[in-house]
Amino acid sequence: MTLATTLTLFPAPFRLAPLMLVRTVAITAGGVYAWLVGGDLWLLAAGVTAAAVAGGIWPVLGVMGAMAALFGALMGGDEVAVPGLAQFAGAVWGALVALVLGRLSATIPPSETGRAVRLRHAARLGLLTGASMVLMAVLGLRVAATHWLVTAILTTLRPTPEATGLRYAKRMLGTVLGSALTALILAAHPSTPVIALCVGAAGVLAHTYRAANYTYWAIWMPMMLLLLSDFSHPERWDAALVRMAMNIAGGLAAVLATRYLWPAPRPR
Repeated sequence: MTLATTLTLFPAPFRLAPLMLVRTVAITAGGVYAWLVGGDLWLLAAGVTAAAVAGGIWPVLGVMGAMAALFGALMGGDEVAVPGLAQFAGAVWGALVALVLGRLSATIPPSETGRAVRLRHAARLGLLTGASMVLMAVLGLRVAATHWLVTAILTTLRPTPEATGLRYAKRMLGTVLGSALTALILAAHPSTPVIALCVGAAGVLAHTYRAANYTYWAIWMPMMLLLLSDFSHPERWDAALVRMAMNIAGGLAAVLATRYLWPAPRPR
């Protein structure tokens, strides 16, 4: 539920009511799809890739559908009586909070992109996301251990090389600092209530300072997600360093893709 709420409240430059509706449906569908495919990584790869392509074409959806399916597999859910119920409840809770407040935590200026730019962006998203998911399936890796590579691609890749390069630089600075802080927290072997407090504090800091600069978001949000995704199964301190390496690799792949995969025609 908490992961679903977190996804619902990601800042976006679109009208609040339709955005909350789209996100609630996408997050719930992601949870149901992850339950339907079970542990089949190939089917999960197909669904995450298709959702990434759809989000590249339709900006209101964005990466939310792909991340919802990925996090749905991460959360598991074999023991739930109603598939998607936890995701639906978390998304509705987040949507209600946003609608009552009348806004998300940060206002992001919309990026005006033409149809051709969106199609190229969707193709890059599909190729990189599909390749990383296939790699995960071929090597038989756990989603919980390797989803950071896919997440880095989804959140770093932008429609233009300039936007992707800037996003990558800020994400890498934030990832290094956030991973170091997370490693220190995990090295102390904190109790469950302490982890819960750290999750809440990281979420508050991420949303408070997102409007000032994306770098702050890149520090605190991955820290929150790392602690939250491993909440039921505490990780070793060096797990944060492995996640950092995956974020760097995924972000670098995104930068290279915008430069060399279907680059925009240069003006004469």
